Amino acid sequence: MDHMKRKLSFNQLSEENTKKLRNELLDELIISSIESLSNELFYEMFDYLDGIEIYQAFSNLNTRFQQLLTSSSILFKIDLNHITSKEIFMINYKQIKHQIYSIYFQYPVNINQLLISFTIDSSFNRLESLVIEDIQPDKLISFLINLNSLPQLFSLNIRTIHTIEDLNNIYRLIFALPKLKYNKLYLYGNECSISIPMAIEKQFSTIEYLHIAHWYTFDELSALISYTPQLRHLNLSHANQNHSTIETMLPITFDNLTYIKMYTNYINFDEFEIFIKNIYSKLKVLYVTFLYQDITFLYAYRWEQLILRYLSQLEKFSLKYYEYKYSIYSGERNQFISSFWIERKLIFNVEINENNILYLVCPYKKKWYEYNNSTVEYLTSTQLTIKYVFYYEAANDLFIYIKRILNIVQIYHLDIEQKISIGRLMQIIHLLPDLITLKMNSLTCHRSRINKEFPTCSLEHASKIKKVYLETTQAIQEIYFLLNICPHMEFLNIDSIKSMTIELFVRNILNKINKDHHKDLRLLCIYVSKADDNMIKSLNKMIDNEKILSNYTIHHELDNIYLQWK
Repeated sequence: MDHMKRKLSFNQLSEENTKKLRNELLDELIISSIESLSNELFYEMFDYLDGIEIYQAFSNLNTRFQQLLTSSSILFKIDLNHITSKEIFMINYKQIKHQIYSIYFQYPVNINQLLISFTIDSSFNRLESLVIEDIQPDKLISFLINLNSLPQLFSLNIRTIHTIEDLNNIYRLIFALPKLKYNKLYLYGNECSISIPMAIEKQFSTIEYLHIAHWYTFDELSALISYTPQLRHLNLSHANQNHSTIETMLPITFDNLTYIKMYTNYINFDEFEIFIKNIYSKLKVLYVTFLYQDITFLYAYRWEQLILRYLSQLEKFSLKYYEYKYSIYSGERNQFISSFWIERKLIFNVEINENNILYLVCPYKKKWYEYNNSTVEYLTSTQLTIKYVFYYEAANDLFIYIKRILNIVQIYHLDIEQKISIGRLMQIIHLLPDLITLKMNSLTCHRSRINKEFPTCSLEHASKIKKVYLETTQAIQEIYFLLNICPHMEFLNIDSIKSMTIELFVRNILNKINKDHHKDLRLLCIYVSKADDNMIKSLNKMIDNEKILSNYTIHHELDNIYLQWK
């Protein structure tokens, strides 16, 4: 027994010595390899790392790295989060503060405690960007005063949950920063007031990108942007206050303003029109989101007139209108398919969420059903996306939403982003007589439902569907069901095959197509992870040996396998 113990101890000791020797050799190899890397490569790697971590890891390592860290060519970004402790930051930042170009004070770091012993002053002479989260109002004032001494501060992003009732001094200090180009002030839902007067020439700010993410009235907005005559981008991503009176907003000219992005819930179309008329600019981009319940936002003619008269240089446009309460829609159907919208390649789409309908006018993007050089059919491009199918509850609201949408526009393409039962799917198709394409996340497939007889109207509507996309397939019976209800299907796209190999899946599908004489289906696309030439050869061999198809082509584009026949 003692002999065995000694042998075991010797073996363990020998193994430990081997590990130690191997680690020493590996360390030596790594050091040798690192030393051979160029300074330029280190600069590139440092771009992905936190400045404090870089300094801790490489300082005092050797002469070369010490010179590298102190070189004027290297600039550090600091990300203060829960990983980097206050103590580590306070020990190291002084050695590199003249090389710091970016600091992100990220929650949950308590910036209010940190600022007691830490001050940003003129010694941070390379600092260009600051992001500050959760700072208290009293600390923010003194913090902004110190920023005035920074010669290179171009970007300032402030976010806080603390209530700041009066923003006058905050904005005065921000507008006084000598080099600032970008500013965002984000107050999380807190109402505030701004009684800042209109700017005079000596008070003009250098800001070119202004992001107002807090409550405002249009009088206050008019006063704020009067300080920014060099403005290029204006982003209003918070609700304006409901007592805001836009009629009193003063006209203002911006020679450089080309971009406006606006999110608002207390403005109707007439008021929005006044806002656009009062902003004299050469606007090229306009993205707007409205929560206010004014059905006029869906009147295409009003938009056409507004764009033609006041936004003649507009190149990009996006409209989002959330509907929570139904107003009487007295306009014509399909208003956004006139030549005005087609020439600009803008299409009208709709989304159904759990509690609202979202109407969108957005730039055309190539769709999954436009394979190769398919012609874009703008007149039949409208898609309904259902993001909530009421799977475990009665779907009365869903059906009301769909009927409401059909008063406004015809639907040609359907995208269901949740798992859906066959019964619910057929109920939806029953309401949509003009469907051309159908895309689904996944089907819940029960044998009793597959063989069930559905209303004739539902089957008639389904028979018009030409292209089908099923993202996840649990069983081959789901594909058989789709082939049965869509007898004129031309293109089938499958993203995920579970519980079967690609060879078995293709064999079963092709046999089903041949057996049921699906004369229209001529293109199959299947996503297979790591699809390669060997997989294509295997499928080729199987199809030829079993004589399932003739006159066909098969190839892969990345991980998509395309099988096409005549």
